[in-house]
Amino acid sequence: MGVRGKIGKKGIIESDSRPLRLKKYPYLFLIVCEDQKTEPYYFNQFLKLIPPETVYLETVGTGRSALGVVQQSEIEKDKLAAKAGKIVDEVWVIFDKDDADLNETTKKNFENAFELAIKLDHKIGYSNEVFELWLLLHLSAVSFKHPIPRATIYKELNKCVKKHNVYSEFVYEHGNTNIIDIISKIGNEAKAIERAEALDVAFVGIEPIEANPSTKVYKLILKLRELIVYYSYKPE
Repeated sequence: MGVRGKIGKKGIIESDSRPLRLKKYPYLFLIVCEDQKTEPYYFNQFLKLIPPETVYLETVGTGRSALGVVQQSEIEKDKLAAKAGKIVDEVWVIFDKDDADLNETTKKNFENAFELAIKLDHKIGYSNEVFELWLLLHLSAVSFKHPIPRATIYKELNKCVKKHNVYSEFVYEHGNTNIIDIISKIGNEAKAIERAEALDVAFVGIEPIEANPSTKVYKLILKLRELIVYYSYKPE
């Protein structure tokens, strides 16, 4: 993980053998994800866009529930701070609603995830129901008027990809990172942000567990893009 190196198979960052000097990085950015594979792979795509020794971007996949992600984020923040010898500037937690409304226990854990993240001052990039909604928005708009089950999100994502002739035989498999590579080729990030913002507006005042479909991932992307532009600027 980190800015130095290149993205290899399965989203793992391959070192270019130069030592990391974290104290030289003016900005430390940590993303802690629910998913262990697809989400870290997606966010690691931004590594190649960040100018060297500016923003140190570290992504961690946990395989835990929403509350577990937030709990782990504090551990990962402390580890990164110790490694760098300085404070971590920004922490984001990425998790899905999934089956949080299954019963009172899962619902309470989901709500506790938000409460803890706010207490820790960690920013929240949740999706209702799943992260793949954010990917779908790169290809198609969705209506806020009716909840969309994750099975439908997967189906629509598959359908939208197959509309492109080169991917006419595509079959979406949950957890396969090839969807990230495809979205990077045929998707429209600006449209995805616009569509996610529209959903956000539609659910103003609605509790996250009820705000289906919606995703806050666009806010994280906007921040990453802002930092990339800022640190890429070279005064004449």
